[in-house]
Amino acid sequence: MINKEIDILVIGGGLTGATLMLALQGLGYRTLLVEAKPFSDKINPDFDARSLALSPASRRILTMLGVWDLLKDHVTTIDTIHVSDQHHFGISRLQGKLDAPLGYVAEMQHINQALHQLLPSEQLIAPASLQSLDYENNSATILTDSGEIKIVARLIVAADGAHSGVRRFCSLPSKTKLYGQHAIVANVGLLKPHQHRAYERFTVYGPLALLPMHDNRMSLVWAVPPKEAERLLSLPEVDFLRELQHAFGYRLGRLAKVGKRFSFPLQQVLMPTQVKWPVVFVGNAAHTLHPVAGQGFNLGLRDVATLAQCIAERGLNAEMLQHYVQLRSHDQKAITRLTDGLIQVFTSRLPGLGVARGLGLVVLDNIPALKNLLARYARGFGGVVPDLVCEIALPKLQKK
Repeated sequence: MINKEIDILVIGGGLTGATLMLALQGLGYRTLLVEAKPFSDKINPDFDARSLALSPASRRILTMLGVWDLLKDHVTTIDTIHVSDQHHFGISRLQGKLDAPLGYVAEMQHINQALHQLLPSEQLIAPASLQSLDYENNSATILTDSGEIKIVARLIVAADGAHSGVRRFCSLPSKTKLYGQHAIVANVGLLKPHQHRAYERFTVYGPLALLPMHDNRMSLVWAVPPKEAERLLSLPEVDFLRELQHAFGYRLGRLAKVGKRFSFPLQQVLMPTQVKWPVVFVGNAAHTLHPVAGQGFNLGLRDVATLAQCIAERGLNAEMLQHYVQLRSHDQKAITRLTDGLIQVFTSRLPGLGVARGLGLVVLDNIPALKNLLARYARGFGGVVPDLVCEIALPKLQKK
């Protein structure tokens, strides 16, 4: 067995973990990232490439870390968001400004490529699986193709997703809320330009989101009951497009093509306790949200920005982690409530609630202050805003 001693171990090399590694560069700490899957920065041009919505706050974080320069030619701006409720009156539109879009859409493979181009390869171990974690002795054992490695670290960051293995080793609870829905995801081809508009439509079964992409495609996320998801996935392309067209309408004209369709169950997973010294949980490991508002990855990026700032300012100690938790509390709770509240209100079939929803959309569309408040949180500027979001660089070489 090989033994290593480092300062910070990040477990989980997805987008959140890799971004944290970048944010820690230059702080003077010995860092190591462990990921279960092999790293690849290859791009496969594909109609079916998966994508993510990025908030303006996320763009600022990625800009400060040098990622945006590599990514900017591959993103599509969201200039308008159109919200509506099927079979009921009332719509609401959120409109960005000329030089300030409401958000961006980027393919995950392009984000991955940019992150891995910037990360030093000697700080990455992949593929590798977590075999054990002894938080009382600050150690973790991982298994690689070459054998076991025991790593002793002053701080262990769990960025290993909703089904976190680190959480199990720490015996920490999580609260899971099942929505009784599956998300169907696919890319849809259009005949007419999308004009950088995103759509959120609340259908009889659940929310349906369409986000603008390059090559006149839209990224679809459609929440439906499990049996309905199974039925829709089994339909031939022409029949699926007809049902999608019926649910969404013709605001984008006739939908011309749909690529490969996938589905996954929708749930909310929250950790009441996100810190157990020397372990801290970030991103989906700490809070997995319904994708209705596209906030999951963006919330995780603000976790990363805040944690890196706390480390830079306060060093590696238990008090630093408690300060981190305090700073993140408001933003996490607000976005969680916003996301879950949208689902509760727009999926309820209580008598008269459809009319109330329609009135609510009309009110929202006609009260700028209320609309601006909602937009501020959705854009990532609610709560205590991290320095990287304010375009303030982290102090360098501050190892403590």
